[in-house]
Amino acid sequence: MAGLVGKLSTLVARLRANGLASDTTWGLVVEASQLVSALATFAMLGQALDVDGYGDYASLYATILPLSTLAAAGVTLAMIQHALREREDLHAALRSFLSITVFGGLLLTGIGVALAARIVPTLSLLAIATIALVEFISAPVGQLAAAAVLIKVDYRRAAQVRLIPIVARLAIVVALFVTDRLTVASLGMTFLVVSVCISWITLSTVARRFDLSGSPGRVPLRHVRSSLVYSIGIMGLAYQNDGDKTVLAATQSSTTTGWYAAAYRIVGFGLLPVGTLTAVTQKRFLEQSDSLPGRQLRQSARFAFVVAIYGLVFGAIVLAIAPLLPIVLGEKFRESVPMVRWLVPLVVLRGLASFPLNGLMGLGRTFQRTVLLVVSAVLSMGLYIVLVPRYSWKGAAIGTVLSETILAAGAWTLLVIYQRRSDRDSVGALLRRANLSTERPGAPTPQRVSSS
Repeated sequence: MAGLVGKLSTLVARLRANGLASDTTWGLVVEASQLVSALATFAMLGQALDVDGYGDYASLYATILPLSTLAAAGVTLAMIQHALREREDLHAALRSFLSITVFGGLLLTGIGVALAARIVPTLSLLAIATIALVEFISAPVGQLAAAAVLIKVDYRRAAQVRLIPIVARLAIVVALFVTDRLTVASLGMTFLVVSVCISWITLSTVARRFDLSGSPGRVPLRHVRSSLVYSIGIMGLAYQNDGDKTVLAATQSSTTTGWYAAAYRIVGFGLLPVGTLTAVTQKRFLEQSDSLPGRQLRQSARFAFVVAIYGLVFGAIVLAIAPLLPIVLGEKFRESVPMVRWLVPLVVLRGLASFPLNGLMGLGRTFQRTVLLVVSAVLSMGLYIVLVPRYSWKGAAIGTVLSETILAAGAWTLLVIYQRRSDRDSVGALLRRANLSTERPGAPTPQRVSSS
């Protein structure tokens, strides 16, 4: 026990020394604000629409969020990679990725609206379209502006930029609830207007501050390729995360979906620090050189160790206080309590998978990373389709835990393989350079020792 405490103390000291503690604090502020906004939306929509209405709202987001990665998270990560790891000019990169975001977002809006209209027919087309435009276009543009700040300055400043639309969303939910106008349609319309204004102002301000352009520009093929590689992988992860709720919405009642979504949200409290540390460390994984033997593997293991210990502690606390959850959520969500118990392992498993995936990015193995995420997503969707119709929410929870286990095992396997390959390549390059230096004209020739 003393040894474990000592290791944790050493890791905490390292976090503080290299600035990760400050970055993580700001990341937690952003993630906590997102969670507070989501919980406020959940609580207030739950009162305004009841369980069935909230189930429709959760089903809508479960349908469109996986697609939003094609216009948001994947594009943002691709821009960070090209500006940091590939050392490209940020001015040209920002213009290129803005084009990808805007035009790709318009295409995805059409696809997302068509899918959501079939899966959640009880919601109006206006409600679906406005929320889709926020998630596919206006919000991703703001994320690109924040990514530019991350590249030029640091994570802390970028987190402050990301905090603005989150606070605005929370204010919108509260205002609509207080004035008794909170519906999915009114929420979507207000989100859209405010989000467009905030993204435009943020992008313009960042462009002036760093002498960049805030308008779309020429798109090199390599940017499209990188965006697709990242986006497909993250979309696969999103389907793995939200596919259980999508299949529940399609095969079970809205009430069951609402209960399960509420339980997943409680577990989301535990995932908050895990997601924060994962995001905070991405820049460091991409900036660090591959030439040092075992670097990506070692730092992945250090961070995974921290979140694994945290996940075990969080799980024990949740299991102890689970009977008290109806006091917070209300008696109509009492059925969510056993669902929370089934989903608790997700916190540890997600932490174990996140950092080797970052390590693969640091090694430049984004394609292999994407293949793993897609394969894991296909397996998870297969589990959901087989288990949910037969076992309802228990099938969803079992499928989630199994798929996260498969992803973690696959991520560590690939990281070990490609770290060893990278180390061999680095050693080989050093030996080749050493041989070339001895073979240059005028270089001293090694003397052969002969035996008499």
